[in-house]
Amino acid sequence: MIAVIGLPVGTLTESYAQRGTRRATTLEALSTHMSFFHGEEILIRTEVIGDGTLAYLVEGTTRLLLLDVPAPPNEIREHLDVIGMFYDIGRLQPDDPRISSYPLGRLSESLLRKPWPGRGELPVLIATATQPTKKPTTITLRTLVLDPKPNVSRGVTVIGRFRGRNLYADLPESPGQSPYDFVLVSAEAAIWIVGMEPKGEGFDLDVQARTDTGHWLEITGVPRIEKGMVLIEPGRIVLVDPPEEPLSIPTQIDARPAPAPEILFTAPLEGDVDVPRNTTVRIQFSLDMDPESFEGQIRIYYKNVDQINSSVSNEPTFEVEYLRRNRVVQIRFVEELERFRSVNVELLNGITSSNGISLAPLTFSFFVGG
Repeated sequence: MIAVIGLPVGTLTESYAQRGTRRATTLEALSTHMSFFHGEEILIRTEVIGDGTLAYLVEGTTRLLLLDVPAPPNEIREHLDVIGMFYDIGRLQPDDPRISSYPLGRLSESLLRKPWPGRGELPVLIATATQPTKKPTTITLRTLVLDPKPNVSRGVTVIGRFRGRNLYADLPESPGQSPYDFVLVSAEAAIWIVGMEPKGEGFDLDVQARTDTGHWLEITGVPRIEKGMVLIEPGRIVLVDPPEEPLSIPTQIDARPAPAPEILFTAPLEGDVDVPRNTTVRIQFSLDMDPESFEGQIRIYYKNVDQINSSVSNEPTFEVEYLRRNRVVQIRFVEELERFRSVNVELLNGITSSNGISLAPLTFSFFVGG
């Protein structure tokens, strides 16, 4: 049997006052965007079940290990609001002081049959406060984010602070619905407003200007969910005065360092052999990227080509296209690659995410077949 170390868990009342960089979210969003939420304090509203020893947050077929909360009896589902720290344990070392007091190595052995998890293999939420979920009497931006499904495809009205096109990294990525999509925040919650420009009688806001992010808007529209994120397609946008209690505004969040972009996969893979001559190179990123930053920052060349004795150009000509919807760069070659050549693909250090964070340089290679 695995012993889970238990620490005192407070109430949500005392924790709500300590806003910090807390983020209201859903289990789907946590599972979809682990790198964004890793190391963050989050607020989540969900069901909790037990397996006799451990407690889990559950939503459909998705489960997340919950520490410092007693496991409910088998077959019992508790509806809880939980505040806690979210970690993708595979991104940490066993001696990291944030998690070193927990038996995560033993949990990894028991659950994964390996001494320490890889990235994405063992996400956990370490609870600091819980309380039974209460049915909301009104729809606010926070209640919409915590429990969006009952309001999908129904008209809602919410009030929040304009944050431009994710200028403060409030959300993990852009939905890419239109050039003027923007983020709206209130307290711990953030949503995307898509398909309508933030302008109206007496206001015309710029989604790229931080100077405009002090304004508050009332949005009436229809919500939907994409990749765990809540989106509203508005039918009406109105400029309003700030709420009477401005302390609920997530003012501390501006200092949060935005996550650095990472490469999720390449095709061909590093070391692939017998790659077709007409292959298209595809590279997917963890965050939205700045399409213009790829200009001049991708180099592709044949390895070990003797330019004196060979008519083969050392650098094949290629075209680059960024697919924002999938966060994928496609590289198509103007002519078929030379047979039996090793090809190097270099991403240089000028490539950035849409928030201006640099991608670490990367080189991978593959071998062209006959």
